[in-house]
Amino acid sequence: MRRATVAALVRKDLFTVLRNRGVRLPLILTPILVLGVLPIGLVVLGQFLIETAPEALAEASAGPLGQVADADARQQVVRDLPSEATWGVFVLELFLSPLYLLVPLIVATVIGADSFAGERERGTLEALLHTPLSDRELLAAKFLSAWIPAVAVAWLSFLGYAVLANWLLWPAVGALWFPTAGWVLLALWVAPGLSALGMALMVITSARVRTLQAAHQLGSLVVIPIILLLVLQVSGTYVLSIERIAGMGAVVWLAAGAALMVGTRAVRRERLSARL
Repeated sequence: MRRATVAALVRKDLFTVLRNRGVRLPLILTPILVLGVLPIGLVVLGQFLIETAPEALAEASAGPLGQVADADARQQVVRDLPSEATWGVFVLELFLSPLYLLVPLIVATVIGADSFAGERERGTLEALLHTPLSDRELLAAKFLSAWIPAVAVAWLSFLGYAVLANWLLWPAVGALWFPTAGWVLLALWVAPGLSALGMALMVITSARVRTLQAAHQLGSLVVIPIILLLVLQVSGTYVLSIERIAGMGAVVWLAAGAALMVGTRAVRRERLSARL
């Protein structure tokens, strides 16, 4: 594989992403809304409920939060939570952990949808197919063009969220309690794998459909498992312990590898040319 040629196409695609407002906005707005506006709103709401209905708030958060505390072996300062910090930790560690996974997944699918369907709509796909890139190099370039921004946004969002989480609960906890081991594993192990899986699925989809809108519509289906995970997590049916997060990451990486193998058969010049 000619790395210089692949790198040149990756740079071209990244430049196109930054110029395309429809692709650029989700990269910016998704982490701000999910990991900025939402946690601030929920924690502030919790502080209000502590003052008005503390019994109901404690009942809503104590069960799942206790399971997470046991599974993640939380540091002593956080295991012995003061009552006013219980809701905040429930929201910031438990409730938002599945939603954090939406950030790399949405970024990867938005860019992945643009990979071939966007080229087709812009009228640049035919020129791309006449480049000296092999099919394997073309797939690798499209993969990296979506995977690199998705992982970068996920890691930057994680760092920003860590600062925000500590700031929000500093008055109640009085110590740096975040990130926990489970969140570190989510950011470093699961998020890159989920980005790879979402990107691989969207590159395959983008190569098969004719319009960018169709690619986006099909791509929206990939968030359904994350929503299901959120429901199971909040209900206490399936709490993300360290072991489960590690296992989930392994499954995601295996699925991403399988999707890329399928992609090597889907991304072929003759098939792409037939859909010009």
